[in-house]
Order: sequence, then structure tokens, then C-alpha cells
Amino acid sequence: MNSHTVSLSVLVFASLVSGLAGAVLTVFIQVARENRRFKVDTLKKFAANRFDLRGDEFTRALNEIVVVFSRQNDVIDRLEEFHTAITSRAGNADDELLRLYKALCKACHIRQRMNDSFFLRPFNTRQSSVQPAPRAQPHP
Repeated sequence: MNSHTVSLSVLVFASLVSGLAGAVLTVFIQVARENRRFKVDTLKKFAANRFDLRGDEFTRALNEIVVVFSRQNDVIDRLEEFHTAITSRAGNADDELLRLYKALCKACHIRQRMNDSFFLRPFNTRQSSVQPAPRAQPHP
């Protein structure tokens, strides 16, 4: 082989490798962006529907967390603790809800700037707490 053939072979090989590397990198970046978008969308649903903690949309957001954040152990742990607090009425469900919200923000790399009471008392509150609402006393 002469030097011209070798340099042409090297050029073709380098072009193929760089093209392949670029394609792999592009796919990796796209997958990472999609995963972040799914996480942020779920967090937005969670935060946007916190005014009605017993409503369908908030429940859908909670159920979506299991899939979208399946690789974030901290989020799944907080979700399990919140679920336990709600279903067994053991512990403070509001505290567990806040821990879950903070874990979701951390997993999405979003700096949470609201204080705890602001999160628990959203605009247009239907149910301001996950604790059961007090029953109305009958009039004598």
C-alpha cells in the first residue's frame, strides 16, 4: 500500500468513528433531556395540583412518580413514607408530603425557594392538609 491509500483509509476510518461518536452522543443527550422533561412535568403536576390533595390530578401525579423517578431511591423512599403515613395514619402526613416535594425538587435539580407553610397552603385550597378534615358537629 502506498502512503496515499493509507492516509485515505485513515481519513475514512476517522470520519466513520467521529460520525458514530457524534450519533451516540446525540442519542445520549436526547435521552437525558427527555428523562429530565418527564421528571419536571411530573413535578409540575404534583405542585400544580397540591391545592386538592384528594383530587384525581394530584393522585395521578403521585402514581406517576413511581415510574418517572424509579431510579431516584430518595424520591421512592419519600413516596413510600408518604404512602405509609396516609394509609396507616401513622406519623405526620404533612411532613412526609414536604419531604417528598423536596426530594422531587432535588431530583429535578430545581432549587425549592418556598417555605414549608407556603407549600402546604397553596392558592385556592380545597384541602389544605392531608390530615382528615374535622367532622361537623350537629346542631343541638
